[in-house]
Amino acid sequence: MNFPMDHVTKQLSERGIPYRQDVSLRAYSYFHTGGILGLLLSPQNRDQLIECIKILGKGEITYKVIGETSNLLFLDDTDYTCCITTRHLSQIEHRQSDQRLVVETGAMLPDAARYALAEGIDGFAGLEGIPGTIGGAVFMNAGAFGFSIARVLDSVEVILPDGQLETLPVSALSLQYRNSIFKKGDHPGIIVTAIFHARPGNPETIYRKMETFHAKRHKYNEYMYPNLGSAYSGSIYRALAKRDRFYGIVSSLYLFLNYKFRIFRRESPINRKWINDFTVKRFGIRFGKQPFSDKTMNTLINNGHHTDEHLAYLQQIENLIGSSVPIENEIVKPY
Repeated sequence: MNFPMDHVTKQLSERGIPYRQDVSLRAYSYFHTGGILGLLLSPQNRDQLIECIKILGKGEITYKVIGETSNLLFLDDTDYTCCITTRHLSQIEHRQSDQRLVVETGAMLPDAARYALAEGIDGFAGLEGIPGTIGGAVFMNAGAFGFSIARVLDSVEVILPDGQLETLPVSALSLQYRNSIFKKGDHPGIIVTAIFHARPGNPETIYRKMETFHAKRHKYNEYMYPNLGSAYSGSIYRALAKRDRFYGIVSSLYLFLNYKFRIFRRESPINRKWINDFTVKRFGIRFGKQPFSDKTMNTLINNGHHTDEHLAYLQQIENLIGSSVPIENEIVKPY
């Protein structure tokens, strides 16, 4: 059918659905990269999200559903057709009748974790510092410090391409390490609501856990430059150590001496610059301006880089470690 875009925007206007055209992704996206987005739809509630999906489906418009975009690498010099943002679907409810926490897809993980703390609900402390949405977290089974969202998830409500709603139990989602049926493309549904077990806990204990995780994230993660968190779902250093025995010995000694015995600088942020420089030299990794954080080579940073520089770096890492450590950031290909 391929409706012209003005026909789509006319329908959006008639239904009161906010939208923007010709959006600069470099200004809008979390990593501050990307070209021009032709159409950005901003539904304010579930009904409007369903309408968006129906309109775009009928018009055969290719689109992508996005949240905070904190795991998405949009490519510079690349324009994209259409995105639906879920940022405004952010309601959180403690359903007392069956002890469930009902969270809309666009709610931020820190907000959900702090809401759970206020309600005395256990199991969400590990989510507090992750800069993403609930929908994105379910999509990739997000987690940190040994915690994953699968441990507290009960079920999800999804919107099918025809606009119908379907409820899926957690057992049907194939939640594995940073993966799900949605990420693998095995289910066409768009997550609209996540329902969690609301197990009661001690607020003081939850607070202490959350405070500890918060401090750890600031110590180990990059916060000075725009970044997308872990580029790979695992340790680049360990993968390289398996490839090169000498490197494994040197890196192990460095990490042991620097991070096991930190008597005089226990509170200092982690800095792996020395081992990073050694890694670059040892394996002949080439770049102009360093595209990764001093805290870890597993985090891309944007310090005025072009995404071609990030892709070149990722390709070199992939050539070295193969598929032993899967990539976690999503590179958004042109559509």
